[in-house]
Amino acid sequence: MRVSRIGIFGGTFDPIHLGHMIIAEQVREELRLERVIFVPGGIPPHKEASSVRATAEDRLEMVEAAVTGNEHFTVDRVEIDAGRPMHTVDTVPILKERSAGEEWFFITGADEVSNLLTWKEPDRLLEEIIMVAATRPGYDLAALGHLEPRLRNFDRIVPVECSRVDISATTIRRRMLQGKSIRYMVPDGVYEIIEDRGLYEGDGRRIEGGSLTEEKTS
Repeated sequence: MRVSRIGIFGGTFDPIHLGHMIIAEQVREELRLERVIFVPGGIPPHKEASSVRATAEDRLEMVEAAVTGNEHFTVDRVEIDAGRPMHTVDTVPILKERSAGEEWFFITGADEVSNLLTWKEPDRLLEEIIMVAATRPGYDLAALGHLEPRLRNFDRIVPVECSRVDISATTIRRRMLQGKSIRYMVPDGVYEIIEDRGLYEGDGRRIEGGSLTEEKTS
């Protein structure tokens, strides 16, 4: 019988962009995941809330718009509803209680995985999930080597090479401030929300909720 595999993809998603979507789809295909659950962050545990530009609800709606049309992608607002900072190790057990799955994977960038020792209880987290380190072509996996002697569950870190897409949320926000187009950098539904609500236009707006967890893929 085939094992049920579920992925979790967390991030600030400020905003979610095509780089996120490509990673999620390529990891899903490579690891044969039945679903990928996107988890937009609420109150950030490791950075100033004011560094996140869109409200938690705006970011949630952008993620919902991004996953529309992909039957393998869903969204969970667990961290937004928590009303407090949530670390990945706290979020994962809640998601596992809500959804049936036999193998669980947490998807993030390899650069974030290289900082795993700064996360809350990384070994306990690796007992709960398999950590997917999404890498770009040519990424030197030796950059993760320092983790091996310090994590008893190091073998539960799995690299997956994904197409290189040089898009970042920071670049998108900067282009918006400069009055430049971000079309084709974000899914169409996300673009419409940003345009309709005037997000990222330098109006001084600050958020009520912030980023995901230790994960830095914003």
